[in-house]
Amino acid sequence: MRGQTKIAAFAAAGLLVSGLALAQGTEDSQRDDRDRDREARSSLAVGVGLVNADAQTQTYLMAALRLRVGGHQRDDDGDWRGRRPESGIRGYFEPEIGYWKAGNDLGNGKDQLIGFNLIGVIPLGPVDSFFGAGAAYHRIDASILTGVPTAAGTESKLGVDAQFGIDLYLNHHLSLFGAGRFDLVQDLRRDVEAKAYLGLRVRF
Repeated sequence: MRGQTKIAAFAAAGLLVSGLALAQGTEDSQRDDRDRDREARSSLAVGVGLVNADAQTQTYLMAALRLRVGGHQRDDDGDWRGRRPESGIRGYFEPEIGYWKAGNDLGNGKDQLIGFNLIGVIPLGPVDSFFGAGAAYHRIDASILTGVPTAAGTESKLGVDAQFGIDLYLNHHLSLFGAGRFDLVQDLRRDVEAKAYLGLRVRF
């Protein structure tokens, strides 16, 4: 499991580094940040990826609604603090849902989460880098909690998470994103759930 966690961490870090490298050669596109900030303060994301499950890797599905916090800007002088949108971190509140199911060897257990995250976004031309942390309510089967495929029942557990990733803009309202994430879940036999996923984000 530790090997899978390291792989997920390196993969997510690679996404972040490659996004930063791409953004360095596109300084002239910084003007797009102001337009994006005026036109869209919310977004809806859907994604699919992988989650580690002991000796197996399973499919992870997610959806999240991102809502801008603060940033009431003036027309010409930047935001309400007099700071240009591209010069600082943008804050978001993000309700989310997630789901994954174990394979037959692990008892077909499910983990369903409903949670929220606090997200910081750093605009870098056509690429946004983001990071965040949050908490979630998990409905998780005992077979996943204990690692015993024959364990029966479903329990309610609390979890916390940390995540980071990048968005690559296709236009002002649409972007592709990639993210890496780690979830700590109450009473989970494994140390963490490590996740990596890709998806599409629509801004409105």
